[in-house]
Amino acid sequence: MNDSVKTKLNCALAALLCAVFCISCGFTQNADPVPPTAAPSPAETMSAEAAETPAFVPVTPEPVPPEPVTPDPVTPEPSPTPVPVSDEQLDEGFLDAWFDDSVLIGDSLVAGLNMYVTKERGMDHLCLGNMQLVGTSALSLKKALGTEKKERTGEIKFRGRYTTASDVVKTLQAKRVFFMLGVNDPRWYSPEELVDVYDQIITIVRTENPGIRVYIHSLMPMIKSYADTVDMTYEINKAANDKLRAYCEENDVTYLELADLVRDENGFLRQDYSAQDNTFHLNSYGKAIWVHLLRSCARDEYNAGIWSPEDAEND
Repeated sequence: MNDSVKTKLNCALAALLCAVFCISCGFTQNADPVPPTAAPSPAETMSAEAAETPAFVPVTPEPVPPEPVTPDPVTPEPSPTPVPVSDEQLDEGFLDAWFDDSVLIGDSLVAGLNMYVTKERGMDHLCLGNMQLVGTSALSLKKALGTEKKERTGEIKFRGRYTTASDVVKTLQAKRVFFMLGVNDPRWYSPEELVDVYDQIITIVRTENPGIRVYIHSLMPMIKSYADTVDMTYEINKAANDKLRAYCEENDVTYLELADLVRDENGFLRQDYSAQDNTFHLNSYGKAIWVHLLRSCARDEYNAGIWSPEDAEND
């Protein structure tokens, strides 16, 4: 092939390529334009971010218990110590207001003490406050029990009538009842029987008068000459009192040991404390000892801080 032919062929090929290029450019210009991708709006961006970001869930912390606070120790105010009451003050009636809500029930011994107390009060002496003393001659435990059982009209003489120990306590609205009974009973009944009768009387009184406080005196010793006539030995008297004391300790009853304060070295009533009948009744010296013993009950409560004269003034 000569040069002229090659030249013609190259020219034809170039022309063909130009035509193809032109056609290609025209097709591109006539095609639908591809819309540009729109930029996302801020709201869409936030929504997308919210969708991708997990929701925030607030975590409530576990409650932490407070540190225990130990309070400062509180020192209680000390109770005022009662001023000691001497025997002289006691016998002058310093604590006698304690007896205002009390009654003493018993036999002829109580009737005799009532005469002594009434005489003291008549001389403007303080003597057992307003305590009521109800004494009935020949009143025994058995008779008192019959009274409490309502088997008869009554054996305790009170305000001109005969009635029961429980009725006396209720009528006077007493807070304390003292008994002096049994001096004549041991000759007929054993110590166990006497304690049983006392228990029955006290049970009835407590049942019918809730909250009453009970005090029991020991059985009184006798003058020896009289004790011999009724076969009342020291051993019998002591055995009865021992049983009575034990009963009181077991049943929340206060036992008052008067017998040991007035007996002689042989266990009988001292002659210088005996009334003129020389039996078991007391003269004024013996009754003063008895009153002192009763007053010691008030002093015991005063010393223990249970009661004071100011309490009586506030009632």
